[in-house]
Amino acid sequence: MSAAPLARGFDAATAAKPHFILSEVSIGHERLPDRNGFVTALGVRALRRRGLPVPAALLDALERCCSARGGFRFWPQDARPEWAPDLPDDADDTAIMLLELVRAGRVGREEARRVACLTIARRRVAGFPLLRPPWLRPGVFATWSREGIRRDLVDCTATANALALFAALDLSHLPGVREAGEMLAAAVEWAGDDDLRAASLSPFYPDPAEFALALDHAAECGARGMQALHRRASATAWGCDAEQRSTRRDHAVCGSPYGVAVWRSPELARLREWAQEAMRASRHRRMREQSELDEQLTAMA
Repeated sequence: MSAAPLARGFDAATAAKPHFILSEVSIGHERLPDRNGFVTALGVRALRRRGLPVPAALLDALERCCSARGGFRFWPQDARPEWAPDLPDDADDTAIMLLELVRAGRVGREEARRVACLTIARRRVAGFPLLRPPWLRPGVFATWSREGIRRDLVDCTATANALALFAALDLSHLPGVREAGEMLAAAVEWAGDDDLRAASLSPFYPDPAEFALALDHAAECGARGMQALHRRASATAWGCDAEQRSTRRDHAVCGSPYGVAVWRSPELARLREWAQEAMRASRHRRMREQSELDEQLTAMA
């Protein structure tokens, strides 16, 4: 599908405010339609990174996912599906949604720094069981914003998203950032070319392609060490075609821990494909214009 028809169709779909990108969740043999802030935020990121306009309705959707505590949740508090558990704020949703709202001018930089410190940076994992994956590091950021919980699942993709937020807000000096970067480096080294090992790095992401994409985004935001780490991930069997895999209609975007529930979103896949095509077209146009300019300068010399 060309970019122009998709752009017109997408603009029409987002006329109503707010607009959550449609996804489908598979729970056992049951498939249910769903609209959540997380998938919507990934769509916003795809548009913003390619220099494309982000419909206001998508940003309105992200704002609705802000909780009374200041962090962000997978769904708005008043629009959680009946079948879904009442999940607390979490580091991944907060990092992704908050950064996009900052980039769009919906949240001020100082307010974003305050939220990042109070909802992500202050919650770190002090220790792990003796039997644990070798890449885990004490002091990294916890997934859930829950009081009184000493241990938590650690997700490498979510950690990369947190590092992207901290770098974008000039908070890379905070405790936990160094430990998180060291953990991600150890995780990529441990996974190597093994798809199963790579998938185990992120309990909430069934496809490690999302980890590679998150590393790329963190590098773009200026997170220390992420550029080299993304290059290493991109050289692996599971990371080399991450962008292409993310545009497949059956791509598993996210899930509950280790695949009990899995979300897919053909709408997000089409949006990512459109954004990539638009970027390639823009790059080709710039190259052609530069070539024409070079020819003109040569002729004038």
